[in-house]
Amino acid sequence: MMNPFEVSVAAALGDCSRGRVFLAAVSGGADSTAMLCALAALKREQGFILHCLHVDHGIRPAVESRGDGEFVAELCKKLEIPCRIFSIPPGKIAAGAKKQGMGLEAAARYYRRRAWNREARRIGAQAILVAHTRDDLLETVLMRVFRGSGPAGLAAMPVRRGRILRPLLEFSRAGVLRYLEEKNIPYRTDSTNADNRFLRNAIRNRLVPLLADLFPHWQGCVLKLAETQRLTADFLAGEARRRVHWEERAGELHTGAADFFSLPPILREEALFQGADRLFGGVPGNGRGGAKNPLPVKRSNIRKFSRGDTAALDLGCCRVRKTFREVILAPAAPAPREAGFTLLIKAPGSYKLKGAFLEVLPALSAGHTETAGRDFYAALPLALRKISPGDTLVQRGRKIVPGDLKAPPGADVFCAVDLFGTAAFIAVEGGGAFALSGRERPQTAAEAGPVPENRRAAEWNGAGLAGGVFYYVVLHNYCG
Repeated sequence: MMNPFEVSVAAALGDCSRGRVFLAAVSGGADSTAMLCALAALKREQGFILHCLHVDHGIRPAVESRGDGEFVAELCKKLEIPCRIFSIPPGKIAAGAKKQGMGLEAAARYYRRRAWNREARRIGAQAILVAHTRDDLLETVLMRVFRGSGPAGLAAMPVRRGRILRPLLEFSRAGVLRYLEEKNIPYRTDSTNADNRFLRNAIRNRLVPLLADLFPHWQGCVLKLAETQRLTADFLAGEARRRVHWEERAGELHTGAADFFSLPPILREEALFQGADRLFGGVPGNGRGGAKNPLPVKRSNIRKFSRGDTAALDLGCCRVRKTFREVILAPAAPAPREAGFTLLIKAPGSYKLKGAFLEVLPALSAGHTETAGRDFYAALPLALRKISPGDTLVQRGRKIVPGDLKAPPGADVFCAVDLFGTAAFIAVEGGGAFALSGRERPQTAAEAGPVPENRRAAEWNGAGLAGGVFYYVVLHNYCG
């Protein structure tokens, strides 16, 4: 006979009929161990298929993290549940966090969720079961209050979102511990839970006890706040979908600038978040960080663009710009890295490139004549680096990839990248440089790019070059 804890878990699962496949994400801690044991009991009653995945993040001392994996594997063996241990190489998460400019916790979450999704696809799981409790929900809301999140960030953590299902969300951590004690089930304790350098730990270990002492009813109040913000977020999401229509063209999303900027600011922000979601596979929430997108869009950046403070902005996972007629969202161009680029140009002038040189001029400067194969148009900063297979240049609606290029044998081929994407493919051979393919002179305001700050749209000429957004890049042979 199932006890009340197991009955509640069964209710949260919903359809757990015979043949349905679930993947349980189990760390070995109290919450996930209780969830796994409850699921094992339900599995015998209901007949669904259950798999377990344990992720070793490679962050803690090897002895401790290896012990967690061994504990989960042994428990699964006793419960007759297939188990897989996924190990992330030590240092990989820290390196990823540094590269993406994110915290260690956020990077670990990204790699963990990526492992969950891969394993779920491999076994054909209909849901990934995660052991978040009501305490986790409350801690998350407090964290997001301190980070200045909007309604979606402050909204109550849902029991189900996409493939993720949280069957313990109605339970407190104390309730989970009572179940483990009643069943005499051991569990592991993560030593990093006591490290208050992590925000969640500081909230759990220091702020929550203080709130409980000073405001005994704080939990109910925070839950009401989260629920209200959930309703607000749902309303804003619906309004943004109804009033902003993104059109996909050549891998970018376009919408009318006049209609976009006529909306209330909060709806502009929501529409940009939704556009970022769509760029990352149409999965809600990726604009705010998710399995496909490790780097969430910051609301402060979204707000800066949506209120018109800037005409073009790199949002991290994507970039946004406005033209005379449109607002355009596009996947982020590959970012220049210390060892990844040959030349980084931030201002007009002359620059050497592997024995040849190039000149960057204001687009409307006198004294230059366009020469096919020797010039292109680009914004600054402009990074030149070695070409890679994933590079793409869109020219008059046609995508050009490295396989389309006809470079001389032995030539060095470079990719010129600016905020708007690939500006040119350049070949350098024997002291000479030429453009295999490059961005052409914009012929309309829509092609030209953003209307610069402090310039009226009426002043933006048909060629779209007067505002100084684009520069004229001329390639020369070597000259001393």
